[in-house]
Amino acid sequence: MSSTELKTTFNTAAVLYEDIRPGYPEELIQDIVELSGINDHSRILEVGCGTGKATQSFAERGYEMVCLDIGADLIAVAREKLSGFPNVSFVEQAFEAWKPENKFNLIISATAFHWVDPKVRYLRASEVLDTKGCLAVFSNQHVRKDEGFFAESQSLYDKYYSPMTTNRPTHATKFPGVEAFHSPIRGVYPWTQTYSSEQYIKLLSTYSGHIALPDENRHCLFDGIVNLIETKYDGRVTKHYEAVLDFREGK
Repeated sequence: MSSTELKTTFNTAAVLYEDIRPGYPEELIQDIVELSGINDHSRILEVGCGTGKATQSFAERGYEMVCLDIGADLIAVAREKLSGFPNVSFVEQAFEAWKPENKFNLIISATAFHWVDPKVRYLRASEVLDTKGCLAVFSNQHVRKDEGFFAESQSLYDKYYSPMTTNRPTHATKFPGVEAFHSPIRGVYPWTQTYSSEQYIKLLSTYSGHIALPDENRHCLFDGIVNLIETKYDGRVTKHYEAVLDFREGK
């Protein structure tokens, strides 16, 4: 399955995504607000809003927001959740093709920017930002993957799971248009979450690679994971995260 096809898989798990996917540390959100210098009159564009996991923290602060996503079901969940915020609007369209009527002061993208075509992601971002507008790309990264349960479960992945695509770098390297941004700031925000075996399977069921597995492989993988958690880890697994922020100012 291609990267283009994989990025559509999340829409098939919209309700589950909202139910089990984690949000982002409040410290990270506040750092974006302070670093960008946005005010009550600022406009925010969100690229790949999903079900609004990051959207709500900015919506609650009263900023005018336009939120893009290619998933109709994802947007439906987000729109219902944020129905009490008239300052937030949603557009079902890819960032690469969307034509805004006005400029924005800040672009945010939470665990989504890596799905935007790397040939245009920074070029498009610079085009839709106002003078000195800022770009904040952030995501939850899984760390300490070579310990305990995660190391032991690798044999199950070796047997049942084949990566669908190569890794896609989330943050700026030498992508076209990245030179339009300067003063990069990297923030790292560690946190942990403990899941029951049932919750952990729900979480895995929102990852594109797991969704795209053949049914038999996915069932065997999940059965093996549940058995491992229940028999050797007292029915619970703790996942160590780092929320990673890549913040850049426009020129």
